[in-house]
Amino acid sequence: MNRTDRLYALVEELRAVSPRPRSARWLAARFEVSSRTIERDLGALQEAGVPIWAEPGRTGGYVLDRARTLPPVNLTAAEAVAMAVALHRLAGSPFAGPAATALRKLVAVLPAADAAEAHRLAAGCT
Repeated sequence: MNRTDRLYALVEELRAVSPRPRSARWLAARFEVSSRTIERDLGALQEAGVPIWAEPGRTGGYVLDRARTLPPVNLTAAEAVAMAVALHRLAGSPFAGPAATALRKLVAVLPAADAAEAHRLAAGCT
């Protein structure tokens, strides 16, 4: 499993058991990687704005705030480009910062083939 697929699977695993925590050790065994890799992945997801936090203690672990996330949304490449263009047009507005983070999240969750097709479509728009 590549990193992008694992990041997606991590979010879905945490969403499925929320509000119960999953330990880094448990997640590492589930995805057949080291605990350190899981911690790096969860850190990257947190930096991207995914509402994940750590619960300390013997029965603690990582938790996803289900109320602040959406289930997977399947977009076509053309829909992704349309969203990217709309978000990009918010540059210079009071919503420029949130639009930029939304765009990064959109790009991060696109499957590789869809991202490539979106780039191809976007290149044809210039």
